[in-house]
Amino acid sequence: MSVKTRMDPTMTHTTHKVTAGLVFLGMRALDITAITKRIAHTLDQIGVELTAQRCLSEEAAVLRTRDFDLRVTIERKRHIPKLDLPADHYIGLTLMREDGPLWTDPEASQTVLAQTLAALHVPLAPDFVQWTEPDALLTRAEFRAAISPPQDAETRRARRRPGRERLPDVETAYSGLQHSIPGAGDYSEADEARLRALHAAFCDPEPEEVDDPGEGIREPTAPLRLSVWMMTITLGLFALPVAAALTVFNLLRGENLRLASHTAALTGMFMALQAHGAVAEVLEIVQGIGT
Repeated sequence: MSVKTRMDPTMTHTTHKVTAGLVFLGMRALDITAITKRIAHTLDQIGVELTAQRCLSEEAAVLRTRDFDLRVTIERKRHIPKLDLPADHYIGLTLMREDGPLWTDPEASQTVLAQTLAALHVPLAPDFVQWTEPDALLTRAEFRAAISPPQDAETRRARRRPGRERLPDVETAYSGLQHSIPGAGDYSEADEARLRALHAAFCDPEPEEVDDPGEGIREPTAPLRLSVWMMTITLGLFALPVAAALTVFNLLRGENLRLASHTAALTGMFMALQAHGAVAEVLEIVQGIGT
């Protein structure tokens, strides 16, 4: 693990750091707020509790937990030694902690960075992914192959979880990264320990720890769920069959405010068309568009 230690002149404290990043060779429109929100969601998924989240500027943000600070920076024209050229944009992720190591187990910091990079590289599509070592510069395709190894169709169907990105099993991810990092075939004992830590960082959660696909549709708070039921009851005064169907859906899958709102809006539209005798005309127009 690449850990940078900085001590002040009075030797009163030490700052421990571990860094990684995303490299963009072309100009990109990067939103620090959106990036920070996605990182916060990722940390929440892996069980890391945030104590503070703040955007310091348009190019810097910090997410704070009890164990570490995760600093996010967007840099322009950052020189990449491995490429020997400047990157037009660079998103840096720095795990840091004052007065003490990041964790008793150094693999924990690798896990946080690995999960965060995996969550960001899909929507942002960087040209390269910079791991914690200067020589560990992976292309987007290499990084994607490392964290999403090819699988047979049956395995993909069994492991697919809508709305959640998952890392692959440990062995295939480790093997892919080891072959992608330059010089990985010839490494010392210290390099072997670093690769073991990288291996542990891409540990896949157990199947029982994965969320049920149906859990994400239910509204998270009681007031929102109550609003759905009030809207369903009101809808029943005007269109009982539609309200009954919505009631069954709420009971089976959970209350969803967006679905209830769309159902009420469509029902109101068709009731208005029927009141003005325009339903047949609208159906003719739709059929004409389809042909």
